[in-house]
This record gives sequence, structure tokens and C-alpha cells, in this order.
Amino acid sequence: MAPGPKTIISCGDVTFTYDRQRLALDGVSLSVPRGSLTCVLGGNGSGKSTLAKHLDALLVPDSGSVAVDGLDTSDPEYVYDVRSRVGMVFQNPDDQLVATLVEDDVAFGPENLGVPTEELGARVRRSLVQVGLTGFERHETNALSGGQKQRVAIAGALAMDPEVLVLDEASAMLDPRGRDGLMKVVRELNGRGMTVVMVTHIMAEAAEADYVVVLDAGRIRMEGTPQEVLTRADELDELGLEVPPACRLALALREEGVRGVEPRVREDELVEELATRAARSGIVAAGHDIAAGGESAGSTAGPTDSSSALISFDHVWFSYEPPKEHKRLLRGRPSRRGRAAWGNDPDAVWALSDVSLEVRRGEFLGIAGHTGSGKSTLVQQMNGLAHPTRGTVCAFGEDLARKGASADVVARVGVVFQYPERQLFAQTVFDDVAFGPRNLGCDEAEVARRAERSLRQVGLDPAIVREKSPFDLSGGQQRRVAFAGVLAMEPEVLVLDEPAAGLDPASRRSFLSLIARLHEEGLTVVMVSHDMDDLASLCSRLVIMNEGSVALEGTPNEVFLKGSDLQRIGLGVPSAQRMAEALRARGVPLAEGRLYSVASLARALAPMLGEVA
Repeated sequence: MAPGPKTIISCGDVTFTYDRQRLALDGVSLSVPRGSLTCVLGGNGSGKSTLAKHLDALLVPDSGSVAVDGLDTSDPEYVYDVRSRVGMVFQNPDDQLVATLVEDDVAFGPENLGVPTEELGARVRRSLVQVGLTGFERHETNALSGGQKQRVAIAGALAMDPEVLVLDEASAMLDPRGRDGLMKVVRELNGRGMTVVMVTHIMAEAAEADYVVVLDAGRIRMEGTPQEVLTRADELDELGLEVPPACRLALALREEGVRGVEPRVREDELVEELATRAARSGIVAAGHDIAAGGESAGSTAGPTDSSSALISFDHVWFSYEPPKEHKRLLRGRPSRRGRAAWGNDPDAVWALSDVSLEVRRGEFLGIAGHTGSGKSTLVQQMNGLAHPTRGTVCAFGEDLARKGASADVVARVGVVFQYPERQLFAQTVFDDVAFGPRNLGCDEAEVARRAERSLRQVGLDPAIVREKSPFDLSGGQQRRVAFAGVLAMEPEVLVLDEPAAGLDPASRRSFLSLIARLHEEGLTVVMVSHDMDDLASLCSRLVIMNEGSVALEGTPNEVFLKGSDLQRIGLGVPSAQRMAEALRARGVPLAEGRLYSVASLARALAPMLGEVA
């Protein structure tokens, strides 16, 4: 497959294995046109990241060939030339950041390419503008949030001014505004001729590609335009993937008996079609509002005990500044020069600002906010991992700042951080899960009972996995083992910080269903998430953070009906609500004051569209 003038990347019958047993890539042949936007999809373990690493010679094929702009990536003579042409952004920014300060990290790549000093500074400034981090030049990278770190990694790749940009789940840690900002940058760069290869699980991103490739077990199972690939719901479901929101609505309308609605991958195209059909119907022309039927989206959980606050925040302020600076900071909130383009303030010193809230017994509390809004800092306070600079956090009636209180509470408030599988350390699954109960002083019989029970709770058979190394398991199984280690401590409150980050759609649904079941069994759950659809479907109450403060609080129905407020914060609404609002703006008389799910929106629209079976 010799590359022609219109092909910049060519993969010919590529095979690769990490362990000489299982093929991570099994005969992959692919041509990426120069100046195209190509999307690579697939479930966890399908070979997506392995393929991405072949595109900039981080890996080379065991057999077959990869050529970039005609250069064979397996030839050591061309490695420098290949990597100067291909910029790579990994899923986890901690795997990519190398410098202490933001500007030094962004400069690292182009500096190693020999970019002149006078041009280097201009590239760094331009790249930070593109990712919305103007003003963060002198910030320490280890003090940034996960989403901010990811933006630094993206800026570092852009500063190399590559011909090809490879993004491996680069938006996984970004909030909705950050994702929109990244896609805007991608479209602009692609429009100016840069080739982009995007590995993603987000179907709305895949819908914007020129070409889509779907991998499964190291082989290409599907490929074509987004319209050709992303509307094949049954095949995608078999591969652990899903169709975009617009296609889900079109399929739901079919289930309601509406004829002639073509599955589409772009929401604006579907909204245009539905609005046009509704405008032709006599019902809409007469101005009838028949859309009030059907349930709203949102959790069906029973009422919570609002009189019983398990965790309470009372006027909490928190800063990562050194303790000697706290007295100066507490004299008043510092003035700010303005916010960065993607919603962050580079001059902010308060990670939390005057936060008062409660976590109530039996509820499923969702926490959302833009990158750097204080979400992760907030949950670190819930079991004493961090203490307020001012104010108090109480759990089960104990002030967590009181000496000795945290040790008592830690067993009752279990915290699961982003990518919990990275917390695994023991030689066997059993010992890893048993670590917490043993530290609590449980005898071995109780340790065994708790470990086996928690493994079953997360869907793993103790008899099968007990003696295995956790590092020999799949990524999804590792996450379940880490989760089981927290459950083995039998917490009363489960706090989850982006628990579904990096999971493919099928794994995400499975993991969130597990959390929902644990909540139904009596656990109080607090979940931080950037996914508005997940928050709408699971949570009984939401807290929206903005610049360290609580900006909105209420039920999903109350919060997500404030779309303009959420947009100003840098968030959005669930996909069905977004389409409902777009249809209402086109004159479709959908009922106001309710939160739509895909199913309820389809039921509301069906009588308006005509041609119903």
C-alpha cells in the first residue's frame, strides 16, 4: 500500500502483540487521506490505542507496515522525521507531562525539534490560547486539575505544529465546554489542512469525522462515513458501542410507530427534519400542545431523608496555597482579571469558596462543574483527605479536622478516585481487596467474608479471580477489583470521582448499573461526572460547582431546566433536552417545565409528525 499524494498515513496488514500470545492488532489495513478527520472507535481492548501509537512510531509492527508521509515507521532512520510530523495526545495526561511549569511543558516538544527561541515563545502562547489556558503559563502542572492537565498535553502537541494530530481519548477528562472547545480547535486545524486522527468513545465527536473506523479484537469490523457506520445500531451494540443521541431519538420514534424518519448522526439535521415535518402537520399549525404526556428523565429513587445529613459543609473555604499564606488570603477574596476561554480563572487561589451543602442519607447526589471548578477538591474533603482552610466539614457528626476523627470516618465514607485501577498494588486480587478490612482490624474470617462479598457485588467470581494477579485482568476487571476494595470496607457513603472515565459505552453502562444497584440496596452515593445524561438518569439531586462555589442545586428537573445558566458556567443539558429545546426554538410546541429523556421525547413528538403506524 504505497502512499499516494493524497494519503499521509498508510497501514498495510499490520499485526502486533505485546505478549507473543494475543494479537492486539490483527491484519489492520488503513489509509488516512491527507487533510482528513478520521475517527477510530472500538470497545476497551479493541486495539485503538495500540493503533494510535503505531502512527508516530511509539510502536512498530511485528509484521506489515506503517508509513507516514512515505516514511517507514519501523526504520530507525526515520523516527525523528515521523515524530516531527505526528503530534500525539494520550488519554491520561500524567503519562505525557514532563515539566514542572505549564509553559515549559508546552515548549518541551518544539524545543526538542530545534525550534528557534524567538519562535518557541510564540508557539507556546498560541497553543495555550487555543486550549483556553491563557494566564496559566507559570502554574505548576502538578497543581492542575485532570482536565487542565489534559489541555496542557493538547497544547504541547499543537506547539509542535504537526502535519498529523493523533488524539487518543483526549476529551475524556474535559467538561462539556472543554470538549466543545477542543472540537472547535480540531475543526479549525483540520480546515487549515491538518490531518486529525481521533480515538474516542463519544459518538457526537465521531459524527463530525469524515471517515469512521471501528476496531474489534484488533481487526477492522466496520468503516465508512459517519452516516454509514454510526446508524448501524445492532452491530454497534454487539461491539459494545452505541449510536449518537440523534440516531437514538430517530430509532425511538420508529418504536413509537413514526414512519419515514431516517436515522441521522447529527442533531441539527434531525432537528431540521422533525421541525419541518411538524410544521406540515395540522396539529402544529393549530398550535396544540399535546406533548405533556410521559415521564420526565431522572432517577426513580425514592425520597431521601432530608433531615439526616451524613456529611455537611459549613461555609468551607480551601486553598492549595502554603499555610503561611492562608491568613493573607482570608482577609478577602482576591480580585480577578478575568476568565480563560474555556471557563477557568488563572488567578484564582480558592479551590473552594464559601461552600455550604449536605449529603443526605439515602440520596444519589450528582456533582458537576467545569474543569477546575473544585469538584475533586470537594470530594477530598468528604472523608478527611483534605481539611478546610476555613469552615468545617462534618461526617456522621464528627468534625473531620479534629485530630483522630478522620480515621474513624474513613471506613464509613469510601472514596473512589478517577481511574481507580491505578490504585491496585497487591500480588493477588484477594489481598488487594482485603487490604482495607485488614487495616480496620478485622479478623481473617471477617476479612474473607468482606472480600468475597464485595467481589460478588461488582460481578466477579471470587473462586475464579481470588488468586490471580490484578494486573493480569482486563482493564474493566481491574476497575471492578479496585471498586471492590472500597466496598470491602462496607462504607455507608460511596463517593465516586468520574467513575466511568475512559470506559467504552458498554462498560460504562455496566459500571453505572452496578452503582445504581448499590444505591438501591441502601448506599448513599455521591458521584462527580461531566456526563449530563448520566447525571439526569441516575441522580435524585444535583450540585453544580462554578469557580469553587455552589452555583446551582436541586433535582435534575430543576437544574437542567436552567439551560442558559448552565451554558454560562460551561456545562450543558442532557442530549434529549438539548434536542427538545432546539425543536421548541423551531416552533414545535413541546411542553415546557419538564426534563425529557429520549423515550419521553419520542412519545411527545410522535403525534405531531404524521405517518404514524
